[in-house]
Amino acid sequence: MADKPDIKLLIKSYANSFTKTEKKIADYIMNNIQEAVYLSVTDMAEKADVGETTVLRFCRKLNFKGFQDFKISLARTSSAGSDRSGEDEHGFAGDKEKMVSHVIKTHLEVIKDTSQYADTESIEKVVQFIVESDKISFFGVGTSGLVSAQAAHTFLRIGKPSEAVQDCHFQAMAASMLSEKDTAFGISVSGETKDTIDHLKIAKARGARIVAMTSSARSAITKIADITLLVAGKENPLHGSSITSIMSQLSVIDVLYNGVLEKTKDTALEVRERTARAVSDKQS
Repeated sequence: MADKPDIKLLIKSYANSFTKTEKKIADYIMNNIQEAVYLSVTDMAEKADVGETTVLRFCRKLNFKGFQDFKISLARTSSAGSDRSGEDEHGFAGDKEKMVSHVIKTHLEVIKDTSQYADTESIEKVVQFIVESDKISFFGVGTSGLVSAQAAHTFLRIGKPSEAVQDCHFQAMAASMLSEKDTAFGISVSGETKDTIDHLKIAKARGARIVAMTSSARSAITKIADITLLVAGKENPLHGSSITSIMSQLSVIDVLYNGVLEKTKDTALEVRERTARAVSDKQS
């Protein structure tokens, strides 16, 4: 889509062809471009007071493949590619101290924001899911896939059979092998990752309990989850693979780990020592 003009110019060029509801979307975006780039399709539909299908139709009318394709161009427009503090990628002008301070401050802020989202009742329910489950399957792609792998490793070390396969085909097969005795845990910053949602649907059909971790309270993944855990760190489409998002996700995983550890202390501590000894001779 590199040949497309500024998104505002593109919307203006199509103005006469918009339906009444499509015009509501156009008006919202034109007036809130900085905010719009961080929204899920559900959020944008709510902000513009239209249906989700109208948002998707609007994107296709502008010749985008879908909503995410549209948001990438939206992020390129004007200053929408700036990060959460307003600094662009070249805004430090060689000032290393400013850069270090900014990055660390951003990390601290996202952890603090995540703590504000923390719902102890939901956390306790997820902890209980994990304690009671025969197996926990973590699902995620991209950097959320890396967090899934770390989560599986974390719980495996205290005796909870866990998996986080990386190949999408194998993820689908893993989901199909779950049962009502298991938990499927989906991780998606946007809450709209198709593969992750598809695999959770497979797991749900098998009777597994569904947990979602996302930064979008109104997104597709939350609609199929039994419990949703919210984290801070929404991503601009041009700033994917955000380290701050990973940190917020891992913080919640660590909270869950400590909750499970507390409930299964005697067994967990014994298994943790056993697994540590199993790998000790592989470390320098």
